[in-house]
Amino acid sequence: MRSRMARLDRRQVLAGFGLLGVGRVLPGCGSDDDATGDGEGGEASCALTPAQTEGPFFFDTGFMRSDIRDGKPGVDLALSLRVVDGETCAPLPGALVEVWHADADGAYSAFDVSQGNSADAAGQTFLRGFQTTDSAGLVQFRTVYPGWYPGRTPHVHLMVLLADRSALLTTQLYFPESVTDAVYALAPYAGRGPRSTTNAQDGVGVPGALLGQFTEDAGAYATTFRLVVPPRS
Repeated sequence: MRSRMARLDRRQVLAGFGLLGVGRVLPGCGSDDDATGDGEGGEASCALTPAQTEGPFFFDTGFMRSDIRDGKPGVDLALSLRVVDGETCAPLPGALVEVWHADADGAYSAFDVSQGNSADAAGQTFLRGFQTTDSAGLVQFRTVYPGWYPGRTPHVHLMVLLADRSALLTTQLYFPESVTDAVYALAPYAGRGPRSTTNAQDGVGVPGALLGQFTEDAGAYATTFRLVVPPRS
């Protein structure tokens, strides 16, 4: 069932979400190969993606969807995730990838203030959903750039699971400071004032392997993360 992973360039990622344009790599952000460890062969390319805490705001919506915005305002973000088997270095088809993150105001859906959320959003499902990886180990989500909340730098939570819902990887994804600064200068983010926490100040920690590389075109952003998961038991 496994095959060599097809390499996707930036234009393919952008085109998949209707964001096709010239697209430029942001200064200091490196290349897609740097971002995803997508070298052909070599042990370094199969180093396992660091695991991180699930956090307090996971909620299983059961929504299989690529567009998770639910009408939430914010800067468009095309998020592509490629899942690779850490034992064989081959793409992992048929895995479930669940993502969730805060909106531009720093609030999560499905939780109220009494549960530690920054707004009352019980019963809502914005910025959550899952996809199943294709034969190239790829899933794509259309979302908005996450907002900040006190004590945390901007991030996206994710899980990679098998079909029986057993977890292979739980982690978080992060963003270059230059990208966050550019996005947070725009509405609706700018109205909140300066963020409280940078990558260097984040209490969970921002390993380089979880820091994405981005392209930007006409105010929309795209990024690809490569997720190397432990071998299945």
